[in-house]
Amino acid sequence: PQLAEVMVEFNKKDNIFNLKGLALGNPVLHFTTDFNSRAEYFWSHGLISDSTYRIFTSVCNYSRYVSEYYGGSLSPLCARVMNQVTRETSRFVDKYDVTLDVCLSSVLSQSMILSPHKRVGHRIDVCVEDETVNYLNRKDVQEALHAKLIGVKKWAVCSRYLIYRLI
Repeated sequence: PQLAEVMVEFNKKDNIFNLKGLALGNPVLHFTTDFNSRAEYFWSHGLISDSTYRIFTSVCNYSRYVSEYYGGSLSPLCARVMNQVTRETSRFVDKYDVTLDVCLSSVLSQSMILSPHKRVGHRIDVCVEDETVNYLNRKDVQEALHAKLIGVKKWAVCSRYLIYRLI
């Protein structure tokens, strides 16, 4: 939405862009509700204990943590709560879809590709995010998309150059 807003403002001077619409990927509809639902999701899927759920919803919820973290003022209290949540959820669980595998390393992915007898049916590529980042950082792809990296050396999913209004 920020890029579209800049383009609309730019179009007021010189009508260069012919916008047909705007696609939103993974939008946040309401900051507090969207972010704080994470505690319920983790708890209802057995990723965090009852006691961690209680502190995650009462002591320092996720929207407070995100606001403090990106605001550069993470309190020791929120840091402790999030450390507890992170310990319980671990890196071996995809926090957005707990039924999926996780992408642990490119070596593991390569071994799966090189061992076709181990593959049974089609599976979701859990390393697609890493592969997408690598793909979008290829010079030929950036040229084809007319992408210019201004102020950054590599394309990343998130950067500090977009200003998000968290609250």
